[in-house]
Amino acid sequence: MKARSWTGCLLTAALLGALWGCDPYAYIPARKQTGPPPQAGVETTPAPAPAGGQPSPPAATEAGGDLLQQVQALEARVQRLENRLAQLNQQPGPVAPGYPAPKPAAGPASPPKPGPAVGPDKTFQEGLRLYQAKKYGAAREKFFQSLKSQPQGGKAFESRYYLADSFYQEKKYREASVEFNKLVTQHPKSTLAPAGMLRLALCYHHLQQKKNYQSTLKKLIQKYPQSAEAKEAQKWLKSEGR
Repeated sequence: MKARSWTGCLLTAALLGALWGCDPYAYIPARKQTGPPPQAGVETTPAPAPAGGQPSPPAATEAGGDLLQQVQALEARVQRLENRLAQLNQQPGPVAPGYPAPKPAAGPASPPKPGPAVGPDKTFQEGLRLYQAKKYGAAREKFFQSLKSQPQGGKAFESRYYLADSFYQEKKYREASVEFNKLVTQHPKSTLAPAGMLRLALCYHHLQQKKNYQSTLKKLIQKYPQSAEAKEAQKWLKSEGR
């Protein structure tokens, strides 16, 4: 509403300025007979015609045409200003400085699906089912049991990752950082190690530990340069101008 009021004032002022510089009666069409009727015995001399024999258009018509063009030009300018104001109102405000705002992934690209299993694998599958149902507390108990029964088993690195991420999903970043650190140190060659290191950096990000955050991203790029997580780490470091 403020923009519309301002543009209306601008149009009104421009029209008054244009009318001030013109004959106020110039837009009225000329009558066939102007002035008092000719007196008896007085001859009137008609205006001379131009060389082509055609009478020149009255000055009022020319003034009226100029005024119409000025009004149209002003209306077009006001419309452009309104469009510009609308664009400025739609632009987002400045971004506040500070940490980048990375969007963490929910987990590995293709987490294993629950299925029939026995022994420790069955405990892990039950924990994974609870994790996918967002029952993180109950899921942690199953992952702890799986790790206790087989600390170096085939599901150990997956149990460690989902155990750590269950803390992360509940925003318990300090506990999550401890478990992710165990993953990257105990299982550095596992397929979930790059994702775990990226999650570890995010934990430091949320804990406002900037040096640990940056150093973890740099280590991720050095140890797993071909991973998708390393590419994300490069973007986040670049956003900080480093």
